[in-house]
Amino acid sequence: KIIHANHAAIKILAVNEQSIEEENYDDLIQGLNPELTVENLMKRCEFEPESEVFESAGRYYDIRYDRFKDENGKDVGLIMIIQDITQRMKLESMQMDFVANVSHELKTPLTTIKSYTETLLDGAVSDPETARSFLGIIDSEADRMNRLVKDLLQLSRMENNQEKWNMKESDLVKLLTSAVTKVALTAEAKKQKLNCLFEADARVAVVMDKDRIEQVILNVLANAINYTQEGGRIDIDLVVQDREAHIIIDDNGIGIPEDEQSRVFERFFRVDKARSRSMGGTGLGLAISKQIIEEHNGRIELTSRENKGTKVKIILPLSPAVTRGIPNIE
Repeated sequence: KIIHANHAAIKILAVNEQSIEEENYDDLIQGLNPELTVENLMKRCEFEPESEVFESAGRYYDIRYDRFKDENGKDVGLIMIIQDITQRMKLESMQMDFVANVSHELKTPLTTIKSYTETLLDGAVSDPETARSFLGIIDSEADRMNRLVKDLLQLSRMENNQEKWNMKESDLVKLLTSAVTKVALTAEAKKQKLNCLFEADARVAVVMDKDRIEQVILNVLANAINYTQEGGRIDIDLVVQDREAHIIIDDNGIGIPEDEQSRVFERFFRVDKARSRSMGGTGLGLAISKQIIEEHNGRIELTSRENKGTKVKIILPLSPAVTRGIPNIE
């Protein structure tokens, strides 16, 4: 018989208070773990308190138990603490995956740097052309490591609320036009067409950290350029609806398989790992972009069709001054 069970225990056992009073423990525990009978637990904790972790119906539990004795030292029952540790297990798994990914991402350029350095030390440095080529590769890999560390530090600052935000009311059209100009030469090198569908002389006021929002726009534009074939098309638009500004970047590139689209904002996730690394990507750009936009009370959405193209929407709330009809744009 169960003498006492708090509300958390009742919830974990998925029963009600009446069941606790009327049914015996061994019957109630069957739905959670049939191995946790009184007889089994009493045997396991015969000499000292015991604990174990088990899984049930997709959730993880930490259970600690010991014999309960009266003032004479006689066993009169069992005391048990059950804790739902599902969220903790997920966080620990994420941390382990994160460390493994960081280690892998750093190991790759380090291996390249070491290999080329050893070749130079073995005599290749005497050939100026070879030395220049090798040093260029080493410099490129060092830059890649630097980008990774900078991205990791930025993610860490945002997750710990240590990022400094310079929020001001600014013109989103002007910022978008500037971002498109910065990537124009890269697109031109691939003979791609950047179609600006928005009105360049319009004004859309948004309270934002301009540098951070530009970082997001440039990241999305860079992805569109990188994953769109030569001669491809990238449409850039900005529309206002329901007191929100929608930046829309739509390409006719290689697209993303449907079963992988839900993961594109995960850290280190890449649809095409080899291609992404060859272009210097850290696998953190969209994860950082999502955090930046959410800090602005906005959303970033992605839809894609494989071999057809990808559309990304960056949605930001309009400045309160705009919704009140008061123009005040930096």
